[in-house]
Amino acid sequence: MDGIDPSVFTISAVLTLCFVLWGALDNSSLGRVSNAVLAYLLDQWGWLYLAGVLFFVLFSLYLALGKYGSIKLGSSADVPEYSDFSWFAMLFGCGMGVGLVFWSIAEPIFHYLQGPSYAGAHGSPKAAEWALPISYFHWGISAWATFVIIGLAMGIIIYRKGLPTLMSSCFYPILGDMIHGPIGKLIDSVTLVTSLFGMATTIGLGTMQLCAGITYNYGFTESSALNLSILAIVILFYLASACLPIEKGIKTGSNISMVACLALLVYIFFLGPTKFIIENSFNAVGLYIQNFFFMSLWMDPIEKSGWLGSWTIFYWAWWIAWAPFVGMFIAKISKGRTIREFVFGALIAPTLLDFVFFGVFGSTALKMEMTEATKGILEAVINDNVATSIYVLLQQFPMVPITAVVTILVVFTFFVVSADSCTIVLAMLSSCGEEKPRTGLKIFWGIVMGVSAGVLMTMGGLNALQMASIVGAFPFLLLMFFICFSLMKVLRETVQSEGFQVGCAARQSKTTSIGGVH
Repeated sequence: MDGIDPSVFTISAVLTLCFVLWGALDNSSLGRVSNAVLAYLLDQWGWLYLAGVLFFVLFSLYLALGKYGSIKLGSSADVPEYSDFSWFAMLFGCGMGVGLVFWSIAEPIFHYLQGPSYAGAHGSPKAAEWALPISYFHWGISAWATFVIIGLAMGIIIYRKGLPTLMSSCFYPILGDMIHGPIGKLIDSVTLVTSLFGMATTIGLGTMQLCAGITYNYGFTESSALNLSILAIVILFYLASACLPIEKGIKTGSNISMVACLALLVYIFFLGPTKFIIENSFNAVGLYIQNFFFMSLWMDPIEKSGWLGSWTIFYWAWWIAWAPFVGMFIAKISKGRTIREFVFGALIAPTLLDFVFFGVFGSTALKMEMTEATKGILEAVINDNVATSIYVLLQQFPMVPITAVVTILVVFTFFVVSADSCTIVLAMLSSCGEEKPRTGLKIFWGIVMGVSAGVLMTMGGLNALQMASIVGAFPFLLLMFFICFSLMKVLRETVQSEGFQVGCAARQSKTTSIGGVH
């Protein structure tokens, strides 16, 4: 047990292994209990997910644009370790990854054909106009703000103060040395379990999309055995990557996935309905900006259609579940950057790329769905298997053998990079914040994470994965409010301390100059 926090490791391992065993022995019972918890959270606490994420957006912008913006993550002497391109590629690859590829085609079509009441009648021109703005909303600054909050807390509280790289350390300004006791251990255990199930959701989505790509393009028969075989292969790859230094593992994978992703974007943009892509994207940005607060607070109070829980609340919970490990990782690669640079780099820049990605792929899908020659093709495949949608869209363009391989590569690399970063963070959380945790610990959590994804997939595929995110994220959502309070306390102290030092230096310099005149 050398190098392992026995309390955090034991609590987290027991909870996750009980889940795995429950799912393996009585899958239907686990599904019933999970769905009952999900229904309660959506009915009683759905509003808190919405209010919380909107608060995180406003809080992040306040820190970046206010007097705290020039404070660095890490010490004042730290300088950025990675180039802007590699930094951005790692931010994007670990922060969104495979989910973006999974939903970029299917989500706009869903909102067009089965959208919320404010988007107009299903399948109408108004619904088509709203399909992309709603997708932008789910993948825009609201998503990235959840990661930014944790990244800021880690970079300011932990790296500047020299505390262990643990979520409990973010509570030091509030709890003091109590973070080393039972309360701190509970915080780290909740963080670890939340992260594990958030990543398990992504692993499930990625496995489904890889399986869809292989079956659709190469004639294999889709089956649970194929899904589990692909899952096992992916587990081996992300475990191997996690055992390498960041420069050789995550950085290389992120750069490859970014280049391949950009190549796909350019290909679809020029061969697809270019004029419609531009016009629809510009229009969508306008609707998104104009209705941001409306969408952020819309609770579907009259119709109660269930759309909100299936989409917005699911996404907010998914991002919150991702926040611990993404936030910890992006703080680690962002030392030496100011709060302002970090917020705009991790909040605005990836959002713009998300907009471009959805703008190109989503607009192309909408155009196909509204065109007589291809109308209904995507709807049919999405209703049958969401993961296949991107391959069906690419089938309408030339060079299918090449684009299919590139798409599978993008899914695979995004997938591995995200799982790799999460595996490292889980190992850190269970080893007292050790920045280079033991290889065996990374392997253990990587396997548990993959097996949990397999259990969720056998429970009911996409619906089970969505359920796991919403239920798993709720405890950490509550912790995030306290993290914001703790962060503000440290920032105020930092400004007061540095302002006092600057003032003393200025007065000393002024006195010296006056003395020199005499």
